Amino acid sequence: MSQLFSFPRLQRALLNDALSESRPALIATLAFLGITVLVYLNGLESPGAGGIQLSQRLFAIYLLAGGLVFTSQCFNDMHHQLERYRYLLLPISNFERYLGRYLLTGPLLVLYLIVAFTAMDWVANFLTATIKDTTAPLFAPFSQVTWAIIRLYLALHAVMFIGAICFRSYALIKTVLATLLVCGGVSASVYLAMRIFYFGSFSWNRLEATSDLRVALEPAFAERWVNETVIVLFWAWILYVAYRCLKGHEVQE
Repeated sequence: MSQLFSFPRLQRALLNDALSESRPALIATLAFLGITVLVYLNGLESPGAGGIQLSQRLFAIYLLAGGLVFTSQCFNDMHHQLERYRYLLLPISNFERYLGRYLLTGPLLVLYLIVAFTAMDWVANFLTATIKDTTAPLFAPFSQVTWAIIRLYLALHAVMFIGAICFRSYALIKTVLATLLVCGGVSASVYLAMRIFYFGSFSWNRLEATSDLRVALEPAFAERWVNETVIVLFWAWILYVAYRCLKGHEVQE
């Protein structure tokens, strides 16, 4: 495509992807509705862990589990031996394809699930009140807990998005394993570096430090805004790497 971005083309690509996923989304929504009703009928008396309401716990499970599974499959057509030709021949640019599927599996999915789960919560509460004469607090989509769940999903979604692009099969499992390996490797590297640079603060027969470690960067990273800035920059870098990997796949094909 000679033009990198065109809003009408993005709308068309987004609509095509949404229509192709509408049937699985409807089936999943009905399944979640049934689960929500059953849980409300049997678990309204159980206290929330850490003060988190039952509705917020269910919303977190649906968004994190269902959203990440959905994201892991969003580029299956690119890796499919037959469907990849149709994928490559669509009259849209690589950036529009990337942005459309990111929006569909990220912000738009969050918005859809907020609306859908609010309806599920109302239906489940209505049936529970009718059958058992008990109700639970209604789902609060704008509470701090809900927004914390959404931020966590968007962070994990970026990792799963790049996994869906890079792995040709079993993207969910491979992304989880790769993430665990990277996190484990980074943690081990940091620990080894600490033992080397603070040699006198460790002993050979103990894993933890025997004296306080004075890290020069600790005061700066104690500020919340510094940590949030680092997290946002790292999230943006992951999405940029995902876009570069998508362009690389298109060239290979």
